Amino acid sequence: MSALYKLHAPGLLRYAFNMINDTGGAQDALQEIFLRYFMARSEGQQFADPKAWLYRVLRNHLLDTLKSSSVKNEIAIDKIEDPADGCNDPERRYHRAEMARDLARSLAPRELECVRLRAEGLSYDEIAEVLDLRQGTVGATLARAHKKVRRALGYAQENKERTLSGAVTAPREENSYSS
Repeated sequence: MSALYKLHAPGLLRYAFNMINDTGGAQDALQEIFLRYFMARSEGQQFADPKAWLYRVLRNHLLDTLKSSSVKNEIAIDKIEDPADGCNDPERRYHRAEMARDLARSLAPRELECVRLRAEGLSYDEIAEVLDLRQGTVGATLARAHKKVRRALGYAQENKERTLSGAVTAPREENSYSS
């Protein structure tokens, strides 16, 4: 059990924090799902893929928590003093945060979930198990998400280059369909 915790707890904690943006809530959720895992194991339940089970239970627990009226919108003061990226330039931090919010808004909820899980190192099979999807659906969803991210980042880079060169032009329009 302790080896399983050491192996998966950091990724589960990051995933939880990304979902709810609350360090304390993420830590509580992590503790809760490992307690559930321990109880299920003590009752004789076997797990083909414990990692996928932990992520699925964590996700469902957090979704239930977000739906409840007890969720508060709080900003952890420790994140203000010690940014995760080590950047002390407030303007740069602001632009990074704004870009991350824009990217997250450009993705459909399922795409964002798949990207978050993939970023935590889950395989397509594990993501499919966590989200109750087929593996092919996971692959197609990630492909769409990556295309949207590349398009957004390419557009941001293109605008940065235009600004640096001093040229001011209207952004090009692309004929594309988004889902």
